[in-house]
Amino acid sequence: MLKSFSALFAIALLVTACGESTQNMSLQKPPPAPPPPTKSWMVFFDTNSTTLSQQGSMTVSEAAGVAKSMPNSRVAVTGFTDTDGSPAYNQQLSIRRADSVKTALVRNGIAPQAITVNGSGETGLLIETPDQTKNEKNRRVQIVVQ
Repeated sequence: MLKSFSALFAIALLVTACGESTQNMSLQKPPPAPPPPTKSWMVFFDTNSTTLSQQGSMTVSEAAGVAKSMPNSRVAVTGFTDTDGSPAYNQQLSIRRADSVKTALVRNGIAPQAITVNGSGETGLLIETPDQTKNEKNRRVQIVVQ
């Protein structure tokens, strides 16, 4: 009788342990997905220009190739200016530069709905300069693919 009771007790403990283990496993959240990989490029512009240079076109083509190789990729395009000119004018110029890059990305096979465009005007300078200063490194569009 003691052996039967011990066996039943052992079975009950085993069933309880298995049930708790299964419940604890179902309550655990899966680990978070790793962040999507990102890659970025910069396209530089002449003073007061929205026209892509040959180097700029090659850079956009490279970015488009990477975006097309990544399933469900998103492309962020942000335009910037130097501090030459008024802040209001530069804000609009930064948007026009970003739109120019977006157009080139679309020509390279990126769906327009996968691209977001922003203009940052004179904010986010690569090279800090005083107002009314021309600087080629600040006249740019940044492309970020993720």
